[in-house]
Amino acid sequence: MSEIEQDAVSEDASEAGKSAVESHLYALDNNEAFELRLWWQRLVMDEQELKRYTKRRPYPRGVRAALRRCDAIESVLLTEAFRHLWQALETRVWKEMPGDGPSQWRDRRLEAWAVIAAIVSELRAETFGAPLGKRLGENRPNTGDTPRMSDLRFQQLLDCHTPKELIRRFRRALKLADGTGVSVVRLADMVALWHREQRGQYRPEATQRFAFLMSDDYFKARSQKMATSD
Repeated sequence: MSEIEQDAVSEDASEAGKSAVESHLYALDNNEAFELRLWWQRLVMDEQELKRYTKRRPYPRGVRAALRRCDAIESVLLTEAFRHLWQALETRVWKEMPGDGPSQWRDRRLEAWAVIAAIVSELRAETFGAPLGKRLGENRPNTGDTPRMSDLRFQQLLDCHTPKELIRRFRRALKLADGTGVSVVRLADMVALWHREQRGQYRPEATQRFAFLMSDDYFKARSQKMATSD
């Protein structure tokens, strides 16, 4: 099947896909979330598994490997994986430019989605609706009450100030999570929210900001495990 034919399949499936994304997103819209998940599925799944979700074919294995080797935005932007994601978003999601000008809009979006692509490529399998904070607060296998990520490292995760630092720390966090048990959409939504806040675009409700949302999920998981052990 050609790319043009695959695009038609994706468009036909888009309405069904909108209902297959998580509700209550903080920085992504449903269309962005749908295209991201479809791109990620093609990136990590083999052909047999992918057939459960779409008629489109998976990307060659080396596409994901090349993206995972990138540790800076500049290198991510040059990968085949990112080009596929960006093309899908530009042609099927973003219909209008914000009022501050196409160039500024595009530069900000490029940076944000390059960071998202670099991070979510580390996820091997997902759990629908599951946030990263919750996964990191869960106990490590075969331990008592030791979380997958320590409180100190979790605080460092919340205190990232540059995209490169965020990529490095989130990738480390996903390794501690075994690259599973997290929703790719929830993960990308937190990265996008962090990126907005770095530009001073904070949501008015403190309970809907990056640090609170991550912490709330992490410490709820910690407290539940402690209560179970008691």
